[in-house]
This record gives sequence, structure tokens and C-alpha cells, in this order.
Amino acid sequence: MEAISVDDIVDTIRDPLVILESDMTVVTASRAFLRLFDASADEVVGRSMRDLGEGQWDVTALTRLLDRVVPDNKTIDGFLLEDDFPGLGRRIFKINARKIFRPDSDVTRLLVIFEDVTDAISLDRHRDMLASELAHRIKNNLQVISAFVAFELRRAAEPCREGYRAMHTRIGAVAELYDVIAHSSELGSVSMPDYLDGIVRSIRSSLLAEDTGIQIQVEAEPLSIQSDQAVPLGLIVNELSTNAIKHAFPAGKGVLTIEFRRRDGQVVMTVHDNGVGMNPAGEGSGLGSRFVEAFVKQIGGTMAVGSGSNGTTVTVRLPNSVLAGS
Repeated sequence: MEAISVDDIVDTIRDPLVILESDMTVVTASRAFLRLFDASADEVVGRSMRDLGEGQWDVTALTRLLDRVVPDNKTIDGFLLEDDFPGLGRRIFKINARKIFRPDSDVTRLLVIFEDVTDAISLDRHRDMLASELAHRIKNNLQVISAFVAFELRRAAEPCREGYRAMHTRIGAVAELYDVIAHSSELGSVSMPDYLDGIVRSIRSSLLAEDTGIQIQVEAEPLSIQSDQAVPLGLIVNELSTNAIKHAFPAGKGVLTIEFRRRDGQVVMTVHDNGVGMNPAGEGSGLGSRFVEAFVKQIGGTMAVGSGSNGTTVTVRLPNSVLAGS
């Protein structure tokens, strides 16, 4: 039976690949690699990978990773390299690398495979761009609606104004979500610090005068949540904060703190005020509103309320599944 060489095996693999010595010198280049980069074996074999082409592979981050493959038995999975390649134009390659060796030999080498993912990455970027543009337009439309509500609020009779104010802040909370999405580098996830800061800005502009004695502060860990969980979470914050501003500070002075963090294996959101505490009869607090209860239930959370002379704290415990990437 005729022996099968390493080169024969390499040439059966569709993705371009090279085999390197530990010093990055090319030992073998597959036919797919030579064809893709329009090179001959004489132009590639025996040269350092860093010197191939016009230096596109001489990237510090990639070199550092490759240098660790043999001595540290590391692997490279999905390293993305984007550059202009002669005859190919702007391309994006996903690079995977493994240490290879033969049981009957002390020779250790690197197998490096190149996958052209230009079309897939470009499609993802195009989708992200369209999603960002859509989020931006939704935000603008919500701001137009919010402006109409604000206009009606100024003309409304006193019995109707509270309803208009509530509507105005709710629209503002949802608009802030789309603002965060439109400016996010990772569409599909929502940065909670940015989102909560935006909601607070909306609440301040809707409910508080410039010379107000009520402060609102956000203390949020750098966590991101899934976008489909963001609307109910934002509306919970809006409702609880609005209720606190209305009822906790009759003297017009106090601090409202919104927290979002991981604690004891859960995601915990709290809205705390240092106001006068809840009315024992629960009248006027709004904390048991159907809106808040429905939103907490929708995202699979639980809610607890504590109130006394030092103020009121509402704690919403959420499953880790609300976090992006969970």
C-alpha cells in the first residue's frame, strides 16, 4: 500500500492551513492556503509566518498567542484578524491553532487553520447597523409622543395632570431603553448603569424642578441585561421612583437611591428612599400597584417592601437569566 504523506492529508482539508515550527517557520502550507493567497509553496515554506504576504500576519496580539501554543500547551479558538490582503481586499479571518506532535518523535509543531468569515461578520455588522438605526427611530418617535403628552399636561385640568405625568415618565423610561440600544456596541444587551442613568434623567426632567431638594442617585454594577427584559425592569424603576418622589418627601428634600447588583447568587435591584416611610394604611404609596406586581411577575422575580421612620426600601430579586449571556 502506498504511504500517505502529511502533505496529502493537509491538502484534503478545505480550510486554508499551515503547519509551523515553534519559531513560526512554515513547514507545510495546504493547497487551499496557497490558492487563496495566490502564492507558491516555494514562496511560503521555510519562511516565518510573520513575513508572509505584506505583513498581515505580523500582529502583536496574534504573535503572542501563537508563541504560547507550544510551551504552554495553549489553544487559539476564534481569533479574528481583519486586514487588507493583496488580491483579496478587505477580509476577516478566524484563526484557530493547536499544538501537534507525533508519539514517536520529539518534534512539536503548530497547526494553524484560517477560516474566511468576512461575509458572516459583514452580515452581522449590517444587521447591527439596521437594528441601531431602528432603535434610534423608535426613540425619536417616543420622544415625539412624549412631547405631545407634555403639551397636553400643560393644558389639562388639575384632576387629569397626575395621569399625564405618569404617562410622560413611562414613555420616557421606554425611550431611554432604545437610546441605550442605539448607542450600544453589543446589540441585544442593555447596560444597566447607562439605562438607569437615562431613566433618572427622564424622571428628573418630568417630575423635579431645577432647584429641587430631592436627589436621585444610581449605584449599579457594570452588568448588562437581555433587551427583552429591559422594558419591564425600566418601568418597575420608573413606577417605584415616581411613587417615592410623590409620597416620601413631603418637605421636598431627601435622597432616592437605585441599586442594581449581584448578591447571593441572584440579581437584586433596590429602590430606597430616606423619606417619611409608608402610610400604615398603604394609602397613596402606590407600591402595591398592579403595574409593578405584573412587571415583577413577568420577569420571574419577587418583591419585598420594608418601611419605617428611616424611609422605604423596595427589593426586587431577579433570576440570573435576566443577564445578557446567561
